Amino acid sequence: KGQWPSLHDPKVGLDMFLHYFGAHPEMRAVFGYTEDVAALAGNAKLAKHGKAVMDQIGTAVSEIDDLGKMTATLKALGVRHKGFGDIKAEYFPVLGVSLIHVMEKKLPGLDKGAWNAAYKAISDAIISGIQS
Repeated sequence: KGQWPSLHDPKVGLDMFLHYFGAHPEMRAVFGYTEDVAALAGNAKLAKHGKAVMDQIGTAVSEIDDLGKMTATLKALGVRHKGFGDIKAEYFPVLGVSLIHVMEKKLPGLDKGAWNAAYKAISDAIISGIQS
């Protein structure tokens, strides 16, 4: 929670997706993109999605002391994601690797253990909404 102010940056969200699509180019189509990663760096829609991801993580961080509320918020986000196509649970751990990678570049000394645990809790709640 204490590291969040240093990490809450829309560019972290965009860079997460760029790293993810660079490592897993087949995922661009799942998200509706055909451009290569270099072109996506300037894509306003992807930047907006990256900002939304970071804002949602910020909401989760702010609700971390009330796990019931945090889980309900994230599960509702997962339910909304059901309308975006065939989103699979297995996409989330790999996306988390990209997020933690970018966060670590942004903040040397990142508490990777805490952020990996936080990301797992966040993604598990979202997945439960998708699968509901």
